Amino acid sequence: MVKNKKEIVRLKNWQKVIKNQFAQISKINNKNQPIFYSISTVSSDKKINPYTTPIRLFQNKVIAGVIVGSQIEALIAANLIENFVDYLLLDIEKKIPIQKIPDQDIFNAFKLDQNLYTQNSRTLSGVEFGNISSAVRKTFSSRKIINYKPNDLTVDSVWFFLSNKLENFANLRVAILGVGNIGFKLALKLVESGAYVNLHRRNKTLGLQLANTINSIKPRNTLANVEYYEDPIRACTLCDVIIGTANSDSLVINDSMIGVMVKKGIIIDCGKGNITQKAINYASELGLDVYRSDVASGIISFVDQAMSIKKMVNDKSGRRLIENKTYIISGGVYGKFEDIVVDNYNKPKIIYGMADGRGKIMEKLTNAQLKKMKFISNYFNINLPIF
Repeated sequence: MVKNKKEIVRLKNWQKVIKNQFAQISKINNKNQPIFYSISTVSSDKKINPYTTPIRLFQNKVIAGVIVGSQIEALIAANLIENFVDYLLLDIEKKIPIQKIPDQDIFNAFKLDQNLYTQNSRTLSGVEFGNISSAVRKTFSSRKIINYKPNDLTVDSVWFFLSNKLENFANLRVAILGVGNIGFKLALKLVESGAYVNLHRRNKTLGLQLANTINSIKPRNTLANVEYYEDPIRACTLCDVIIGTANSDSLVINDSMIGVMVKKGIIIDCGKGNITQKAINYASELGLDVYRSDVASGIISFVDQAMSIKKMVNDKSGRRLIENKTYIISGGVYGKFEDIVVDNYNKPKIIYGMADGRGKIMEKLTNAQLKKMKFISNYFNINLPIF
């Protein structure tokens, strides 16, 4: 009799879900566009059931992925998709609760090497503390992996949404409820943009610490600040925006909080399931807009930025000797004194200037230094900047 039969059946069904997802991608991707696939997790006090994310087509790329609740689910997904995706967006945040390492027969059922998995555990009992990236990296091609932090993408997406919806953050008052990792980062970003932020979380001591931390590290000339409220209704009073950033299905926003915000306010469910049904109905009666955080814009911009940085680091970052004591650098390399900064040390087309050895470009050059610059200009047949 097969041990763990129920768990194997569950994981086999998970395997089918991913295969069906790729069947859909194949139908959509008729132009053979590059596929960016994410494997990530969500913060939760209990183990979640894995699920797929929407398939997005944007310009010349396909973006899809999965949300998993355990490393074995991540390994199954990674094993299935490696030969079909161009890049893997791998969640490096540690959000999975502590779990017992699965038995050998589960690994056997999916032709996975348990030894690779157990190397991540430091305990005799086989308890797993690691994140999903530590397991996936054991077998997945490092060339295809792009590290990313979904929480940061969520913060950026909400911030960009509000910046476009409201245009100006000055004197805006925002209530953030259920403040954890996302709520803290979002509060800091909003305060730095000029918004006043009210925080609420059940743990008063930690809530006060978070508020004090933001107020102590915000730019000195920023007038906006953060206040902690033990009463969530007071935190929402006369606010333009109410945002729930608690764990999934934590009902931190109710109708009483919505009733005290300003007219034409905005409510955002950032944690998925942070608003009670009664609050949703009440907001609709009042004509208030309710939104859920959508990381689509964040993922798209991140992918573009990540690819640019990856290309720059791999192709344009370095230092090269052209002639005795004449070096060119590019791609963020910290220049030594009199290194010449260009756009691409392999195939330069632009000269930016000469490094001062302290991370800056020299403003005034000696005749000898100008001679070096002219040599590089002639050597590569490119124009010198104006000094």
